Amino acid sequence: MRISTLIFAVAAMLTALSLRAHADPSTDGRAITIRGRSVVNYGDLNIETKQDAKILLQRIERAAKKACGGQPTFSTYTGSLDHTFQECKTQAIARTVKQLGAPMVTRSYAESMRRDSWHSILRQSRTLP
Repeated sequence: MRISTLIFAVAAMLTALSLRAHADPSTDGRAITIRGRSVVNYGDLNIETKQDAKILLQRIERAAKKACGGQPTFSTYTGSLDHTFQECKTQAIARTVKQLGAPMVTRSYAESMRRDSWHSILRQSRTLP
């Protein structure tokens, strides 16, 4: 009797985990498909300091890249890079930073997003005739 209770508990936990891995409802009600998972360890960091918050953000970015497939793929249909990798990576980083809820990490993330937006604008202006 005791073994069957343990097996039932393990089966229930695995079922719950597999359902959680299939879809993650975001705050706007859309379901997000999880492509992969990656663990980010930060027990060695003091995420209340700016330097360690930046290190954690770098770890989150590497983990998101790995979970989303490692690199963008070339689409033979459109003849350009497939944008799903970048979208996956961006969404994974944003969700992780939000779930973490650490003010210094959130601040570092916001700064990096502003910097990336600025660089994107500069690149686009160089390609204009």
